[in-house]
Amino acid sequence: MTKLFDRYKETASLPLGEACSLPFAVYKDSQVAELEADNIFHQQWVFVCATGMLTEVGSYFAFTLAGESVAVVHGKDGHIRAMSNNCSHRGTPLLSAGFGHIEKNIVCPYHAWTYSDNGELKGVPFDAGKCVDKQRHELPKYALQEWMGLLFINLSDNPSDLLSSLNKINPYLQHYKMERFTQVYGGASEHWNSNWKLAVENGIESYHLFMVHRETLEVNTPSKKAYYIAGDADWSLTGGEIVEQRSALSRFFSGDTPEPLNHYVLIYLPPGFIGILTYESFDWIAVTPDGPEHCFVHGGGMAEHAPDKSDKASSEFAAAFLQEDKDICELVQSGMGSRHHKGGTLLEVERIVVDFHQYLAKHLFGAQVSPFHESDAAGMFK
Repeated sequence: MTKLFDRYKETASLPLGEACSLPFAVYKDSQVAELEADNIFHQQWVFVCATGMLTEVGSYFAFTLAGESVAVVHGKDGHIRAMSNNCSHRGTPLLSAGFGHIEKNIVCPYHAWTYSDNGELKGVPFDAGKCVDKQRHELPKYALQEWMGLLFINLSDNPSDLLSSLNKINPYLQHYKMERFTQVYGGASEHWNSNWKLAVENGIESYHLFMVHRETLEVNTPSKKAYYIAGDADWSLTGGEIVEQRSALSRFFSGDTPEPLNHYVLIYLPPGFIGILTYESFDWIAVTPDGPEHCFVHGGGMAEHAPDKSDKASSEFAAAFLQEDKDICELVQSGMGSRHHKGGTLLEVERIVVDFHQYLAKHLFGAQVSPFHESDAAGMFK
């Protein structure tokens, strides 16, 4: 196993020009999955959901993060906090997975231990002798920070300052006036037969659009019009031209969108947040692991106006390209058992994949990685 870890570190640390795909075994191996859970998903900042999904007192989002059951709750005191979703008695998950609402208290479905919405233990049935130390049995709390209307959680004891890193992205997004996006919506929630890293790599690079999405995304955001903007192992931005589908007559009457708003920006926040920003909306998927060969993929978005539920064409379009991504990731996963390949060279168009690999090298192995890089396209966004 040490040999595989060494190969993982060496390959993930390589800069563009030398970089290649990771050893296939790291997409299947259970010890690699444990290493990633311990050093990344239980130590680094991970996207949870949009703040706008938890506006009501009592609203919550419960999910499993690399084996840890977590709940993010909007308490009666007006604060949104993150805490363990496991009962302190015998570990039973307290709140049902997904979005929900707490009417009064959090009650364990096993023995009815009762907690407040801030995690304090309030009641223990049949404890006439008061033998349970309620303070000792409070639910553990986790760090929670907000950026651009998005919530991120950190399970570690000494989390870094998320905003000191992510606020560096803000200048590139100023033209999009994201403060307009007050309408938040949920999207797909799926379970893929794919390692989480494959789903991330596929989601962040535009190289595959012309092949996998030739009748969907490629029509509007072609591979040949994609480019790198800026980034490193902490975050990355790429972009691409949105091909104009309106007729010349339509453009004459409605006007043209000013540059750079004819372009999208892909915002990658490792480990698993992938957002697509246009002047009309900010949509995303979030990827988290479920063991070595499966992952969860959750979608969502925000816009100035609520989505038109009668717009079947748009929803069918989104479902179609997400299914294409799922199919290709599951196909690639089926090839990860091969022991006779060393991994192919990564091209300039895959620079963002190199950034992701260097994130892995940095946080799994403490490797020294390439510095921040900004391309010529960055000037268009600042």
